[in-house]
Amino acid sequence: MPTGTAQRTAFDERLMSADLGARIKVCGIKQQAEIDLLAGEEVDFAGLWYGVPGGPHDLPLERWQGLAAATAATGTLTPVLVTFLKDVDAIREALEASGVRWVQLHGYPTPGVVRALKELGPDIRVIKVLHIRGGKLLEERLLAAYEKAGVDVFLFDVVTEDGRVGSTGQTLDPALVASFAGALTRPFLLAGGISAENRADYAAVTAQRQFLGIDVDTNARDAEGRISAGNVAAIRRAWKESNRG
Repeated sequence: MPTGTAQRTAFDERLMSADLGARIKVCGIKQQAEIDLLAGEEVDFAGLWYGVPGGPHDLPLERWQGLAAATAATGTLTPVLVTFLKDVDAIREALEASGVRWVQLHGYPTPGVVRALKELGPDIRVIKVLHIRGGKLLEERLLAAYEKAGVDVFLFDVVTEDGRVGSTGQTLDPALVASFAGALTRPFLLAGGISAENRADYAAVTAQRQFLGIDVDTNARDAEGRISAGNVAAIRRAWKESNRG
């Protein structure tokens, strides 16, 4: 991975470019073997959970830091802190000890939290999850405020009827996502039941000028819940090797 502030910035800017093909993020990584697998499959981001109370892939801080360092050391994977934390000091502690630059904010932190994170340093990149429930984008009125606060990338995901968010395996209505995406000036990722088989269903989404790529969890795993080389390879072929739209 590039070293030095200028090189890191250029590397991250390239990752955020919606003109260079679909990015793939695989979320919920817990083992070194999973990192090794993803590094060989042209995956761009590895999501590592910290501060996700009760989450099946949540990691203690020391374990999270070790896996984050191992992810960065691959030279191809970019580690992402996936968190529900709103305490900027707690997030800063994790980032400073690990060198991780990307933070994915789940839940409903305010634009002020995003602004405070961006003030931690010029290398910090913020992915803000946008939650869709019952046909409504719950953060719709805050989109401009989030962009002004410094969100780098948005991520569309499902909220289930019982309020669960993240790694639900439930899919989003492509037409609905496309309608919301049109209002964004930042690139976005798509989550929610993404698989190798449903790539064609999202033509209206991938045609959006800000479409950046996908975030997968459930469908990257085998029946035992482990990251599957076969599933990841199939997702890569379907999404990364296809032309946008």
